[in-house]
Amino acid sequence: MTKYFELQDTPELKYAPRVKNLFGKFDIRNIRLETYPKLPKRQVFFIEPSDQNIFTDMILSPFLMISPTVMDVIRMYKEVCFYREIILIDQLQRRSQLYFLPVFDETKALQVVGKEYSHGICVSEPAGQQGETVTVDKNIFWVRDPFRRHTIVSLDLVESLIRREVFGLGLKEVELYRKTEERSIWR
Repeated sequence: MTKYFELQDTPELKYAPRVKNLFGKFDIRNIRLETYPKLPKRQVFFIEPSDQNIFTDMILSPFLMISPTVMDVIRMYKEVCFYREIILIDQLQRRSQLYFLPVFDETKALQVVGKEYSHGICVSEPAGQQGETVTVDKNIFWVRDPFRRHTIVSLDLVESLIRREVFGLGLKEVELYRKTEERSIWR
């Protein structure tokens, strides 16, 4: 059975660039397969000035942005991924960095449950799970719940990212459960 991880914040992301003046330029609601063509092919954002800004390989807020290194790994796995280019400009440090805003397959038919460990033993048990555990034929995808979007990554993809020493990669092991009898690509 394949292991899955959710992308999480890391201490390094505290110093990741923070986009300023996002509103009015960019509609985050269009970051979906159905509506991504409405997004501009390339968007330039200025970031909050700080001497401590570090261009990490992943930025989780206000939306997922990935470096060219991470994008190359995703392409290597031949995942369905549409994207838009984002250029972040740091006026204080006089630097800029190219990122990609990826758009992955998304489902509401799955439930994401985090796993917790104590002394090497899994101590978390999903309370009241109705569905069965699920294996998905994808290496990266989104699961939407009523509160947020979870970016889920397979163990194989995680190992490839770690081998490339991706900076700012935070992970939490999760299990996926089927919420409905919907079958489609989510097996």
